[in-house]
Amino acid sequence: MKISKLLFIIITIFSMSSCYEEPLTKGIITVYDSSGNNVVGATVKLFQEEIVGVSQTNVMSTLVSDFNGQTEHIIELEALMNVEAYKLSESSDTILYGASTIRLTRGKTIYKNIEILPVN
Repeated sequence: MKISKLLFIIITIFSMSSCYEEPLTKGIITVYDSSGNNVVGATVKLFQEEIVGVSQTNVMSTLVSDFNGQTEHIIELEALMNVEAYKLSESSDTILYGASTIRLTRGKTIYKNIEILPVN
């Protein structure tokens, strides 16, 4: 009887600990143009620059925006990231580009809007 109770307690502890999930650190980037329309098919890159003497995560995430003009980047650690978004225009003669930064916080979803404009 004692063995079965002990076995039940051990199984309960292991099953409870396996249910814990790490909180996600997520950034959702929405790309839009000068008219305020969401941009489908824009390449969005999150990255960090190398700085001598500063310990960084050196993470890079590149995705293409969906039909809502959004990309969803999941990063393991908190980070201050550079964001670049670019796309070749419909007429294929102009590059649309935008840049910003985003501070990703552990366990939270952070939203950022990026406007892309023609580059001369």
